Amino acid sequence: MDQTYQAHSPATLGNSWMDARNLRHGSTATGGVGLLRLAGADLGRKGVLRFSATGEFFSTSDFPVQGATNTRTGGTFAVGYVPLDFLDLSLSYTASTNTNTRSSPNLIQALGDVTLGARATKQWLPGLWAGADVRVMTFSGVGSNQIAFGFSPRAVATYDARSLSPMLPLRLHANLGLLLDGTGSLVDAGRLNAAEEYALGINRYARLGVGFGLEVPLPVVTPFLEYGLTSPLGVPDGQLVAPDGSLVPVGSVAPQTLGLGLKVTAVQNLTFTAAAELGLTRMVGRGVQPVPPFNLVLGASFNVDPALQASGTRVIERVVVREPTPVEQTTPTPVRTETTQVAQVPQPTQAPQSTQPTQPTQVVQPTQVAQVPQPTQAPQSIQVIEAPQQAPQMVMALAVTSKRKPVPATLIFFGGPTPRQVKYSKADAASHQIQLPAGRYVVEVTAPGFLAQTRTVEAADGASLKLSFDLVPEPKQRQVKRENDKLELLQPVRFADGKAVLLPDSHALLAQVMDLMVRNGIQRVRIEGHTDNQGDKTANLNLSKERARAVADYLIKAGLDPSRIESDGFGDSRPVAPNMTPKGRELNRRVDFVILDR
Repeated sequence: MDQTYQAHSPATLGNSWMDARNLRHGSTATGGVGLLRLAGADLGRKGVLRFSATGEFFSTSDFPVQGATNTRTGGTFAVGYVPLDFLDLSLSYTASTNTNTRSSPNLIQALGDVTLGARATKQWLPGLWAGADVRVMTFSGVGSNQIAFGFSPRAVATYDARSLSPMLPLRLHANLGLLLDGTGSLVDAGRLNAAEEYALGINRYARLGVGFGLEVPLPVVTPFLEYGLTSPLGVPDGQLVAPDGSLVPVGSVAPQTLGLGLKVTAVQNLTFTAAAELGLTRMVGRGVQPVPPFNLVLGASFNVDPALQASGTRVIERVVVREPTPVEQTTPTPVRTETTQVAQVPQPTQAPQSTQPTQPTQVVQPTQVAQVPQPTQAPQSIQVIEAPQQAPQMVMALAVTSKRKPVPATLIFFGGPTPRQVKYSKADAASHQIQLPAGRYVVEVTAPGFLAQTRTVEAADGASLKLSFDLVPEPKQRQVKRENDKLELLQPVRFADGKAVLLPDSHALLAQVMDLMVRNGIQRVRIEGHTDNQGDKTANLNLSKERARAVADYLIKAGLDPSRIESDGFGDSRPVAPNMTPKGRELNRRVDFVILDR
């Protein structure tokens, strides 16, 4: 078996500060992709499972009432999963203990709070993701089996400024939503003082929450900043009762927090988080959870890919293909078995001659054939055993060259009974024949120092097929790289003025696109055409569609399977720069490659 691994959350140690791989799609404290409290709309790669554990602690005096000393510790265990490109599911469990000199009892434990979340998002513009998030919460009762429920729908958005320039490693997040909380029904309002309400997490009003955050993906660490504001809704006369019995306006007790944190991403798939949350609201009103002056948070999350997708771990059966040497057919010789029954050994059919008889190769068959010793005496009984019927075969003549010179390469055949990987020496690569079951195959060819290629072939039973690859040397400086869910081109695909005709100098660029798709296991892309705002909008829209289709047709003709490509055009509706300058219009006349399936 041959295994190669491409980490979905690679270590960032040693990267440049503009490297796109510095981005780590980590977990929030309650699961799901995001910062510490703020949810993100960019969900990262499909199939990734995230486990996280987060601990919190603070100890302060005069909180939530004057003269009281309060100490709180809490822990949350969460798991999140991205089963689809647009969907994130999460589940978390929270437990906490709070000690306050003014509560009765002083030590109050809250156990069994569970949050189930689902988030659906989409990339709407280059660098912009947005969608909706829904959370359902359960809160365990105090000293009883009673359970309260909560419900929170919200809108989430993420913008990655690196879509404008790699010189801007900045990502912005925003959340806006409602929180309907049933904890107020667990305990009679008259029984609890302010310290006990805080310890038990009691809220008696629905709330409107808004949050903003930013992160800076850098090598080794990702600093981040969060701001959150929660405004109670439906408060009678807009006033609440303070712990001393006075009335306070609801706006003065609306919880506000500022979070400063750091995510350590130096280790592959493992993220450590350290943060300090500062409470910006000092006044306390009964029925609304106050915010402590500070809260310290430590956490860790681990990303795994249980599906072992093609873009992650690829396990391919390595089959050594060897041509059998011709054998003349002779009359089978009966032999005696241990039960005095003798098997008649069938003769193999003659296979095509190898062009390199000094380096034979063998086709590994699914059945096992045991060597039978020659008999020393005549058998007493004879039983004829027929050979198992083999699958229909085809003969494929291969040639792997570059500028008419043989190139040692690795060929992977996807299709047939099982994927096959075949390695050829330089002597074999010029011309070689192999036998494969008849059918349809996707063939990928890689060679050190050359751009990878792919081809789709199909042959019937008994057919002979010629398949040749003319490899192109790797450029000294690559012009195509993978950035999140896109293939970024460092130079534009060029067309004839006002036409959907590819210019020859773009052929080498598209060869690098194919190489990146093959080597990264990218299964499907959408080619998007864009124009500037000069001229008729309808004409621009049609031209953008035709140019995207021209690129797709070229890649298909070069060997890429048509099922891996789709194309569309958007005219001048999605500019990446102002159309007021020639340079801006040049940037807007572009072709984008969006990854649909990894």
